Amino acid sequence: MANHYVLHGAGIQIDYTVGGNPGFTALSYTEGGTTTNFTASQVTTDTTGLGTLVSVALVKSVDTGGTRFGFFLPDVQVTLGQQVSVATIGIFEMFSGPDSVPHRPATWQCVHLRGIAQEVEVAL
Repeated sequence: MANHYVLHGAGIQIDYTVGGNPGFTALSYTEGGTTTNFTASQVTTDTTGLGTLVSVALVKSVDTGGTRFGFFLPDVQVTLGQQVSVATIGIFEMFSGPDSVPHRPATWQCVHLRGIAQEVEVAL
């Protein structure tokens, strides 16, 4: 089963590893030359009827709102050391907080993502 994904599209790149040491980086998000790293505890995964949704808070403020990013994780069967091409969708959510002026409803933007999935050995 694939446990490492490298995805890109619309000026962003995601590097996501499932099942590693909780203290290590699980997901790296790169946009415009800036990379933000997230540990496993900062990554939310939700099993849905469409597959697993992986999401992180890119910008968050309790008062003024923020931005979340998520993507559907392709379920890929692959053997150790092999890789396969994958395509999926990413979603940005921009939302206001209680102190936002003017207060606006949440908006979403979708992006097409392509890349590779592979099974790798992970550090525990």
